[in-house]
Amino acid sequence: MTADRRHRMTRLSRLVDGMVAPSVRERGFVISRLVSNWRQIAGDMAGWSRPTQLSLSRRGGGTLKVAIASGYGPIALQMKQPVIDRVNATFGYGAVADITFVQTLAPQPSRPETPPDDDAPAPASLANSIWELDARLERVKSPDLRAALRRLGRAERG
Repeated sequence: MTADRRHRMTRLSRLVDGMVAPSVRERGFVISRLVSNWRQIAGDMAGWSRPTQLSLSRRGGGTLKVAIASGYGPIALQMKQPVIDRVNATFGYGAVADITFVQTLAPQPSRPETPPDDDAPAPASLANSIWELDARLERVKSPDLRAALRRLGRAERG
């Protein structure tokens, strides 16, 4: 490998797959890509579901077992076919023909359980803090980085 080639960027997925693969295989997964891409595959469903097992068949069309939070069964059944399509699109072939939902996850709290913060800004001062955030970000030259920092700053306040 040449000296200039070593200092190029590497995709994060290449690094993470190697670290995640051993623990993922122990849980019954053949392909760790499903775990690492679950948020993109499941979309809104990712907040209350987790893939737990993937059983591939030699004939094609395996079964994916997904743990879901209690109370989300009817919604999960409605989203079954789109998730199958997204999983198969991720793998590039018809790896999954069926999904089995198991209601084993604890229900997600509607609000994160954090102790009340006495230093938290009041709603009226929240608008002022957004303008303050924009003023602080004026020095950032990259528009993409500025937008990402703005989103992070708003998420912490709201």
